[in-house]
Amino acid sequence: MKSALTIAASDSSGGAGVSADLKAFSFAGVHGCSVITCVTAQSTQKVTKIHEVPIEVIEAQLDALLDDINILACKTGMLYSPKIVELVAKKSEAFDFPVVVDPVMKATVGENLYESGFIEALSSKLIPKAELVTPNIPEAEAITGQKIKDLEDMKEACRNIHALGCSHVLLTGGHLEEQKAMDVLFDGKDFRLYLSKVYPKDLHGTGCTFSALITALLAKGKKIEEAVSEAKIQISNIIGHGYSIGKGIGVAGLTSQPSFSPEELEVIEELQNTMYELQDIVPISFMPEVGINIGFALPGAQSLDEVCALEGRLIRVGERIGGVGGFKFGASKHIARIILTAMRFESDKRSAMNIRYNQDIIDICSSLDLSIGTFDRKEEPDVTTTMEWGTESAIKRLGKVPDIIYDEGGIGKEPMIRILGKNPSYVLEKLKLIIKKHDA
Repeated sequence: MKSALTIAASDSSGGAGVSADLKAFSFAGVHGCSVITCVTAQSTQKVTKIHEVPIEVIEAQLDALLDDINILACKTGMLYSPKIVELVAKKSEAFDFPVVVDPVMKATVGENLYESGFIEALSSKLIPKAELVTPNIPEAEAITGQKIKDLEDMKEACRNIHALGCSHVLLTGGHLEEQKAMDVLFDGKDFRLYLSKVYPKDLHGTGCTFSALITALLAKGKKIEEAVSEAKIQISNIIGHGYSIGKGIGVAGLTSQPSFSPEELEVIEELQNTMYELQDIVPISFMPEVGINIGFALPGAQSLDEVCALEGRLIRVGERIGGVGGFKFGASKHIARIILTAMRFESDKRSAMNIRYNQDIIDICSSLDLSIGTFDRKEEPDVTTTMEWGTESAIKRLGKVPDIIYDEGGIGKEPMIRILGKNPSYVLEKLKLIIKKHDA
């Protein structure tokens, strides 16, 4: 059993702090150890008292663990005072494992959770020791002294925090005014965006839980990018399973563990990575009235529940593409039926997405030597599902699974183009070729 450590405060309501961290460690399959920095009296409505644990007791907790247990990763949460920050920073010089710094400054219910001088100590003493720092928008604003209103501001804040000496910065964007569920990871050179569904829930402890999940995955040997990607998938499900325990805000749903196999995680991560790029490259003119979806099936998939797709769809929001839902198995019957039918003929054709029908796009596909299949809804038998019948008809007519399958619609049915491929990356590459030719 791998072991991870949290250095944070207690939460008497059990929603955040050490309580959330230990639940997240267990959720991720590692043993959790803890060092208590403060004891807080708090409920789902407010924080009524903070008692700082004597510094010698905090140090004794750390020494007891480090002398005995093989800690493989550590996270910090609420440290409260400059002297606690300085102690943890000093001790971390001897750590031979990664440190994730979650710069907790404010409770979800509103109270500040730090003393004067804390931010300065954090920035100068502890952040330089961190493998990863995970601020939310208000925390990043406090550390950098800048306002953050959009993605470009987030990137600038990441650069400024990274300049303090840490290896990676993960800035979580749930507090953006536009309420995009967008996080930005920066390694000093490159940015990576993580997008997910926005849940209309005000929950306690989600930041603690997210950073603890990352810490647990680092303890299991994952690289930073892998740990963040997998934790992002898990936290979306955890938020979706949030529940109420009192009269105030709810808590993250760590008692209801979604069980993802390695194959399922691989499918979701590939879809997520493809979606980040889709957001940036799809022209508005390629957007159907019903929106865009993309799916990816497990190897050997035979049922709708074995195909992962967006819960919602990509849609047009003004002059940009938005409305991203979370990825879920069994989410889209339309895309899933296309993929499952294609897999009956060629088992490696596991992914598909839809774009708007336009004869110009079909002509572009033809000029690119992409194989094209089609079907006519007027020929559809009475007892069938359109996507299974149409996909099968196009494949049989062509003698293979084509790159493109389209139909010209019908009464109440929008005409549509579908791009098929081995995986989302293959589908995306075909789309890029089409877009490049379209824009030329």
